[in-house]
Amino acid sequence: MSCRTSMVVSGVRGAWLMILALAGLMWVESSVAADKSLAVEEPAATSAATDAIPPVGARSYQPSVEPERMVKEIANTPFQTQSTGVEDAYTAMLRLQLPAPTTPMTMGAEAPGQPLKLGFNRPMSDFLDPSVVASQTWQWQTLADGERVTRIQVTSPGATALRIGLRIRNLPVEAELRFYSGQSGQGPAYQVAAKAVLQMIDANRLAMANTSGDPEIYWSPTLDGETAIVEIRLQAAADQNKVDVAIEAVSHLAANPTQANFSLQSTAASCNIDVNCYSTVNDQGQNIANAVARVVFTSTGGTFLCSGTLLADRADSGIPYFLTANHCISTASEASSVQTTWFYQSSACNSATQSASTQTLLSGATLLATYTNNDMTLLRLNDQPPSGAVYAGWYWDNVGDRYSAIHYPKGDWKKISFGVEDDLYSCDLSSGEEFSCKLSTTGGYLGFVVDKGVLEGGSSGSGIFKDNTYLVGTLTGGDAVCNNTYSFYGRFKTGYNNGLSKWLENSKTGSLENPQPSSYLSGITSLSGWACIPGVSQSGQGIQQLTVEIDGSTDIQAGYGTIREDTSSICGGNNNGWGLLMNMNRLGGGAHSLRALADGQEIGKASFTITTLGTEYLQGVSATYVIPNFPTANQNVQIQWQEHLQNFVMTARNVSGGQSGVQQSTTTTESLPELQPVSVSSSASATTMAATQASAALLGSLENPQPASYLSGITLFSGWVCHPGTTINRVDVEIDGTSYQASYGTIRPDTVSLCGGSNNGWGLLFNTNRLGDGQHTVRALVDGVELSRSTFTVTTLGVQYLQGASGSYRLMDFPKKGDNVVVTWQEHLQNFMIKEATVH
Repeated sequence: MSCRTSMVVSGVRGAWLMILALAGLMWVESSVAADKSLAVEEPAATSAATDAIPPVGARSYQPSVEPERMVKEIANTPFQTQSTGVEDAYTAMLRLQLPAPTTPMTMGAEAPGQPLKLGFNRPMSDFLDPSVVASQTWQWQTLADGERVTRIQVTSPGATALRIGLRIRNLPVEAELRFYSGQSGQGPAYQVAAKAVLQMIDANRLAMANTSGDPEIYWSPTLDGETAIVEIRLQAAADQNKVDVAIEAVSHLAANPTQANFSLQSTAASCNIDVNCYSTVNDQGQNIANAVARVVFTSTGGTFLCSGTLLADRADSGIPYFLTANHCISTASEASSVQTTWFYQSSACNSATQSASTQTLLSGATLLATYTNNDMTLLRLNDQPPSGAVYAGWYWDNVGDRYSAIHYPKGDWKKISFGVEDDLYSCDLSSGEEFSCKLSTTGGYLGFVVDKGVLEGGSSGSGIFKDNTYLVGTLTGGDAVCNNTYSFYGRFKTGYNNGLSKWLENSKTGSLENPQPSSYLSGITSLSGWACIPGVSQSGQGIQQLTVEIDGSTDIQAGYGTIREDTSSICGGNNNGWGLLMNMNRLGGGAHSLRALADGQEIGKASFTITTLGTEYLQGVSATYVIPNFPTANQNVQIQWQEHLQNFVMTARNVSGGQSGVQQSTTTTESLPELQPVSVSSSASATTMAATQASAALLGSLENPQPASYLSGITLFSGWVCHPGTTINRVDVEIDGTSYQASYGTIRPDTVSLCGGSNNGWGLLFNTNRLGDGQHTVRALVDGVELSRSTFTVTTLGVQYLQGASGSYRLMDFPKKGDNVVVTWQEHLQNFMIKEATVH
């Protein structure tokens, strides 16, 4: 937050204001000190409502027990005593030493157009060979109980604290990450389950459709000192080959914001007012100051500090929505690195003692929405707030109303400022280092004249409140001089109209993930996505029906309720996936459109192109091809036709001698590689059992995967089941012993004659890359009774989700001699689809 202006408040009306963003806010020290005793800021009369929508009030959070945390502290023990046994204490450790920075950073250093900066990032690739920082070269020790441990120590000389950035491509869900300070006797240390980290990365990918950033980076909690230690622990049964982790970077901090004594009091303006010197309790007895938290996060440029506010929704769901500024946090990767500190304030008015209630949450957040037209970002915290926090209410602003601003200037203890709304503005923040504002009756910003206190760097993203209850805006920038200064806040009303209402009014939200806009589909594939009403249970007042509308007329009911862990942070539950298995050949070749509807409300739409092979179901054909130089140069992948999917799937990678079947075309205008079929041995490595009929009346089938088949990428485990005269409650798909709930109720007209009805289809959308290469077993269970089972083989490309690859290839002599098809890589499916076909 930064501002440098020569204007006075009375001179801004009707003029353009050139304001430097609040990152480097300049201030002029005032001789006016904060009052020494508790005072009350008298509320102004409430202005007439500008809209028929009723306000949402504040709510206190007082759980009976403190919520469990995703990142847990290993309390008050030095590194040497963190181990589970004596032999564990002597586990070998890889030591990575970075050179001292050439330009040491000063605590609180800042740059225009950015939030308050606490540290800078140091990519490991700038100093060390990539192989050294990758898990494939790390040493493991097996302990007496079979647990395996590896440790990596990283030193960045001169750092007051460090955050370690891990690139996590894969981890067994049974793994655990631990983080320690390398300073002997200094703590605390932290532990987090790999399952939670993988879910966070999945949530990042889900949000990446609309923001930039790197979804695979997980930032450790802040660790004291210039040396930090990362530890990975694997249970005895975990597959060590699934560990694919690298030390990507360290964030070198000039201050440790998690320390109890952290503050920048020496640099904050003396006219700041201690929040405890004024009453912030509303008529309902809620202390609105307890809705405000300090935010530390790590971005590509370093580690930064802002402020933010816990926000209520109309359903009082308890979802920890958190509002801050877009110029602070605007990407999913930044959100996942968030650390929030609560009750970081004095113990009493102008006391030199810190509140004993101060605590920091380290589990990050999920990005829900971010807007530039009012500089506002909505997050969902991955942890519940601490007991005693308050969910702020919200409503619209009105010119002439008085507000209180609660914030963390320069990262100092919580402060309060007062002022009045002056007018409405539209502002342009596009330049990065400064923003300009002009009067506008429909603007996304409000002008705020501060007549008590001051706003500084670190205050960015904080809220202003009406009657100690209603948030009406979040801080963007302003003039950092003591008293009678001018600041600009993004209007909450604009954010609400932008789309915050979707979450705060508990409206339906979701996504159409397949097909993607302008994508290609072929064969039998899954139309899929997720949908929910945030904070509302699907078993009660949740979504009742998910339908797919194709080409404006055909409405088909999809199965709904598949477990999607990556939606938990958005929805408050995880049974939000939907899917519809469909033979694309039935739609015919050419362009098509699709809409996904949750109880009639559109949640996504896309246009896509289908290529058929001249028939709805191609029979009696087989073929295998080797795709050269995929996913990178000097690698290859083998694909094979699977009749039951009417498509190609990957069956092997890096096939020796596979290039012999490749002919590079030099005559086609597209310059596509022309690939000839290759001969492969018919492998019957997979086995199957016939479908088990659990009772005389239970009818059904496991249709995908087929016995001895191959699967790759993102696919649908699917089939149908009915029990005439009896209600089926659930269908589960058990893969290698782990059970997942499938959606049930997809329309299957082909089952009417057997079942007496058509809503008998079931399916589970699944990324088979997570299973790893090799043979796997699946069972379909109907209310716990086995319907059928099959074994199948998976081929991956070495990662759970391959990004950035592309390629199209012409497969010659398919489906018969003289024909050809073009397949193209579709990242969102992690598979190849048929793009073109020449069939005679």
